Amino acid sequence: MIRDTLPYILAIDVGTSALKAVLYAADGHILTVATRRYDYQTPQPGWAEADPAEWWTALVEALAEVRAAGFDLQRVRGLGLTGQMHTAVLLDGAGQPLPPTILWLDRRAVDETAELRQTLNLPLSQLNSTYTLPKLLWLVRHQPEVLVRTRTLLWPKDYLRYRLTGQLMTDLTEAGGAALLDMERRDWAVDRLDLVKLDPSVLPPLRSPTDEAGPLLPEVAAELGLSAEVKVIVGAGDVIALLGGAPPQQGRLTCSLGSSGMLSSLLAADQKVDVSCQRLYIYPLLPQRLLNGVLSTSGAALTWAWQTLYGPDTPLETMLEAVAATPPGAAGLFFLPYLAGERCPYWNDALRGSFYGLTLTHQKAHMARAVLEGVAYSLRHLLEIAEAVGAPIHELALAGGAAAISGWPQIIADVCQRPVLLYAGQETVTRAVYAYCLTALDAGTSFDAALQRTFDPPQRLDPRPDLAAVYEPIYHRYHLLADFAAEALK
Repeated sequence: MIRDTLPYILAIDVGTSALKAVLYAADGHILTVATRRYDYQTPQPGWAEADPAEWWTALVEALAEVRAAGFDLQRVRGLGLTGQMHTAVLLDGAGQPLPPTILWLDRRAVDETAELRQTLNLPLSQLNSTYTLPKLLWLVRHQPEVLVRTRTLLWPKDYLRYRLTGQLMTDLTEAGGAALLDMERRDWAVDRLDLVKLDPSVLPPLRSPTDEAGPLLPEVAAELGLSAEVKVIVGAGDVIALLGGAPPQQGRLTCSLGSSGMLSSLLAADQKVDVSCQRLYIYPLLPQRLLNGVLSTSGAALTWAWQTLYGPDTPLETMLEAVAATPPGAAGLFFLPYLAGERCPYWNDALRGSFYGLTLTHQKAHMARAVLEGVAYSLRHLLEIAEAVGAPIHELALAGGAAAISGWPQIIADVCQRPVLLYAGQETVTRAVYAYCLTALDAGTSFDAALQRTFDPPQRLDPRPDLAAVYEPIYHRYHLLADFAAEALK
């Protein structure tokens, strides 16, 4: 069968600042990608709120773009969604979103997080201020009228699927990301709702990612140009980027770097690792056993440097050219990339970004290079922790937006002194959605086999050994200052 006659699979990713519709042929080949950006609001420092209606508008417009590119969406046989986790969408009795929709990156609930940690005694990876539960507790104390009107609790991808099918449900990844999942029983921890004065009836049914989520509403199918016969699956939160960045292999650290960063390394079933330090963690809700870490800002730090140092009217390439012309090490300047606190390895919302080593001779190109190197130092820090807990790392696989940033992958290779395999220009999170859809459509295809067929051969970048002596002393100072800041701000 030639690709022109293959059925399609449609994967939707509702991100923090953009929605992406990725159309796959059934053989795993990407046919087209349509992206629609939207803003979020910051009514106070540290706050971030969204309007779910903008996500739906973005979906409608993205699919219109796909159709305009000549693709007949009547050929779509499977549709799955993923997206930003932790962001609660509260619905009233009529199924309408109740403001505020507080984004995962909002940090207003720091005090509530600390209180819940004492009350629930959960591991740091299962409860931090990005999670849903602390934000619900903040609403109890500051906007209780919102929760009084709440009849359903969903998350972004679930809200869009509700608009598509009229059915309410979610999956284990979202429940875990809300700090509302009993990990041992794999069911809702309904007792925690008492802390936020919500009735358990607000919780939707829990389903598996490949479960059918109901047919498209006829009027929605007509509006979007989709067949009423398309199989809509439940999907999963964007933690599945841990699987979709690169083919999982032991000894490889896969780094999916978007606005934030997800890092993972495949563990053997019997491989012993000691994560009692809680700096990294083993994620229990995916098909493979993975050692994981999360960075709060990676690509977001680059965007901040570009817009702050050079201005949004200056092309990003201008900054990257200046970075390339600046010698490695940024003349001793380094940057702590904690612009939104930090998750791994510190789990500390009070951490802040900072430059250290500024002199009268430093210019903005040095600062820009220091930002890119600072994220690389952060990656190296987690790499070293992975090895210390029992997971040796021989190479890095880089995926997501950072993989396409000119010069950045080589900086990461040089700082970490490991080969970097580049999966630039390839999807991360929607690749796993494709695999889930295909297994739901074809019971004879395994998830691993479906995922594997989506990968193209990567580009390899080798570290330059002569730069180890440049980066080693700076990284040592970076590590000392990061540890000091985290300890001082406990």
